Amino acid sequence: MSKLYGGIDIGLKEFHFHAMDGDGNPIGKPRRFTNNVPGMKQLVDHLELHIHKQGATSVSLGMEATGLYWFPLFQALQQDERIGQWHTQLLAMNPKLVESFRQAYPDVDKSDPVDALIIADRVRFGRGIAPQHIHSEQFLSLQRLTRFYVHLVQQQTDLKNYASSFLYLTFSEWIRCKPFSDRYGTTACRLMKKYKSAEEMAEMTSDELQALLKDFSKNHFRDPKQKAEDVLQMARDSFTIPPGLVDSVHLLIKQTLQQLDLLEKHLDRLTKQIEKAMKGIKNPLVSIPGIGLVSAALIIAEIGDISRFEIESKLAKYAGLTWRTKQSGNFRAEETFMTKTGNVYLRRGLIIAAQSMVNHNDEYNDYYQRKFKEATRHAHKRALSLTARKLVRLVHAMLSTNQLYMTPEERMKRNKEVNNQSTDLASVDNVAGEETPTVDAVCNVGNPASVLNKEHKKVKGTAAATSSTRQRVGTHRIQNPRLTQSARNTLHLTPM
Repeated sequence: MSKLYGGIDIGLKEFHFHAMDGDGNPIGKPRRFTNNVPGMKQLVDHLELHIHKQGATSVSLGMEATGLYWFPLFQALQQDERIGQWHTQLLAMNPKLVESFRQAYPDVDKSDPVDALIIADRVRFGRGIAPQHIHSEQFLSLQRLTRFYVHLVQQQTDLKNYASSFLYLTFSEWIRCKPFSDRYGTTACRLMKKYKSAEEMAEMTSDELQALLKDFSKNHFRDPKQKAEDVLQMARDSFTIPPGLVDSVHLLIKQTLQQLDLLEKHLDRLTKQIEKAMKGIKNPLVSIPGIGLVSAALIIAEIGDISRFEIESKLAKYAGLTWRTKQSGNFRAEETFMTKTGNVYLRRGLIIAAQSMVNHNDEYNDYYQRKFKEATRHAHKRALSLTARKLVRLVHAMLSTNQLYMTPEERMKRNKEVNNQSTDLASVDNVAGEETPTVDAVCNVGNPASVLNKEHKKVKGTAAATSSTRQRVGTHRIQNPRLTQSARNTLHLTPM
């Protein structure tokens, strides 16, 4: 049986193709095609000539999944009729697989035609290439929205860090002491726009600043007088800025704050669109205390169809939340590092959710604290990564069964009730085997087994209903469809 293997190295304007047979011998010379529909059709024509010439009975084509350049060509090849008639195997590989395989070639140039040859040889080798899964349009649409949300949050954080450097020049104590819970909240931003420097703010009286704080915050502060005195004291304790820099730095701060306002509006619109896209998707994850709509959407969008992960360990490997063993002879490393080879967006989503659950979920807070005490280095990062790994098991179970979250106490209560009912059912079966009931007894009592089966289902339904009611009532306050600021900051955590 003759097999034909092809490698495609994709670029923005063009892609290169190289073919080889089952023994690794190159077939013809590498060809270059434009990266568009006519170029794709030329590739199929060129491939058809090779198939007839070699008498190939099967075809395998591989390409690197680099950015989004591969996706249009991959989709077009999947939909081509001739590609379907040849029962072609299309593979989109992780670039790391190709890069590591390149080391088997000790002395080769780095060029696009050579890359296409190495990709073809990697396809021929075969081992370690997982089948490429393409999400449905529903999940792909949600994935674009959630990934862009992550991108905007990243921009927002970078912009705030950039603005803090300028703010330190005009109001150093503002950065060092943080007078408000949110340094870039509504009240804080309006004060920064109104006053050019801390020296100008220090000239105000306590009553004047107190009136401004009431107006800007809409009387939000419990003790506006004390807050005004604290802000004035910080203004007096701040370093003075040279007069020649005041106007220019203040202009930069105002423009940066305007960009932050615009990003906030974009995030609001994006959140509404994500909420709309999630209406047609089963989403039991929002029943978990600490996980909001956006966090759940980010996790679900990256996972897609949960049925493709048979066990939770495969989902953890896909997310890159695994640790390799290092062992040689009698040596076994006590400290191992996270692989980080999986889906970076899914890993971020799980870590964001884990951080939020540590703050709002007693079960996961206890687990985090226990792992935090066990760690000797980088305690927070290690404990949070292990908490995210624990969350993988919960996510896999809930999405696979489409069940709501239940606290440990509720799970113990449900299991106890189910076990008790199962014991009663077994005892009734034993009695039924020893004595044959009369017709009158059957008419009066009915079928005890069916009655207990109904009670058994009733217990399960009651437990689920209790959990559902508790989630709707008890966690309504924290089910914010937007990510909290602490969760946004966690987006940029690099776990060990």
